[in-house]
Amino acid sequence: MKKKLPKAQKLPSGTWRCQVMVDGKRVSVVAETPGEAQAKAVALKNGLIEENALLKEERKGAITLKCAIDRYIENRENVLSPSTVSGYREIQRNRFRELMGKRVLDIEVSDLQAAVNAEAKTVSTKTIRNALGLTVAVISEYKDISSKRIRLPQRKRTEHAYLDEQGMMNLFEAIQSSPVEIPILLAVWLGMRRSEIMGLCWDSIDFEHSKILIRRTYIRGADGKYVLRDEMKTEASRRTLDCPGYILQKLEAYTPEHREGRVFLMHPNTIYDTMRDICRRHDIPFVGVHGLRHTNASVMLSLGIVDKVAMARGGWSTDITMKQIYQHVFQSDKDIAGGKVDLFFQAIADGKPFSAHEIAHE
Repeated sequence: MKKKLPKAQKLPSGTWRCQVMVDGKRVSVVAETPGEAQAKAVALKNGLIEENALLKEERKGAITLKCAIDRYIENRENVLSPSTVSGYREIQRNRFRELMGKRVLDIEVSDLQAAVNAEAKTVSTKTIRNALGLTVAVISEYKDISSKRIRLPQRKRTEHAYLDEQGMMNLFEAIQSSPVEIPILLAVWLGMRRSEIMGLCWDSIDFEHSKILIRRTYIRGADGKYVLRDEMKTEASRRTLDCPGYILQKLEAYTPEHREGRVFLMHPNTIYDTMRDICRRHDIPFVGVHGLRHTNASVMLSLGIVDKVAMARGGWSTDITMKQIYQHVFQSDKDIAGGKVDLFFQAIADGKPFSAHEIAHE
C-alpha cells in the first residue's frame, strides 16, 4: 500500500511547509515548492536525513530569503504579536522582492544597498528601515552581516494632517446621527486608536463611574482576518479614561437591545470610508481616522497639558513619539504667540519695556 505523503501547507509568503513527527516532536520543513517540502519531510520521517542535517543545510545558507523569513517567524510564533507577524508578512510580500528568491548565503551588503536604492523610489524611509531591519536580522542567523554601511534615503520631515478648531466644529456638526459618530468622537476627543475603538467591548464601559477601560484591540492577524485581542500595542496603551457625558449619553442610546461583545460591529474600514464621504459633502479637510488622534494630541499641547498626563491619556510609552510626530501647533496659537512677541519688542522700541511675565498674562 502506497504511503500517504505529508500534506504541504502553503504559507502566506507563497512557500510551502510540511510538518512531521520525529521522535515524538513536530518538525517543520520549509521549501519553495510543495514537492520539495514533501520530499524532505518524507526523508526526515524515514530517517534518511536527520533534523540536524536538515537544519545544517539551512544554516549553510541553502535556503532562500523568503523561506528564511518563514523559519524566522515560525521560531518566534509564541512571542510575536499578530500585528508584528502581519508586518513581517507585508515586508516579505512587497519589499526587496529581487532578494526574496536568492539564497541567504549569496546576499551581500551591496545587494541590500541596491535593494534599498530601488525601494527609495516608491516608499518612505521608515518603510525601508523596517524592511532592512527584518532582512538583516534574518540573514544574521545564517551568516555575519551588518547594516552599518548601508545608506538609507534622507528622511523627509512631513506633518500628518490634523484639524484646527474650525475643522473640529464643522466635523462635530456633520457627524451627528451618523453610524460613525461615536467612533469619531472617541478618536478626536479621547485620542483612541482605531484598533482600540474597534476592540472596545461593552464590559469595558463603566457607565456608573463614567469610565472607558482600554484593554483590547481589534487587529488584522497573520492570516489577514481581523481578530479581537487582549494584547495592546504597548503596556502604556492599557489605560482608563474618563468618558465625558456628551459621549456617554450617545453610548447609552447606542444599540440598547444587546450589550455583549464588541460595541462597534462594523468593518474597521467603515469609519475611514464614511468619514471621508462626510468630509467631502461638507467641505471639511479629510485627515483620516489617525489624523483625529493627531488632532487630540495637538489639542492637549495647545491647552498646556503636561507631558506625563498627555502621554497617559494617549497611551504613549515615551514623549518622543508624542512630541515629534503627534503634536502640532495650531495656527491660532502661533498668532497669539506672534502677537505677544510683537507687544514685547514694541515696548522695547518705545522705551517702555515691561516684563515678559506681564505679557504672558495679557
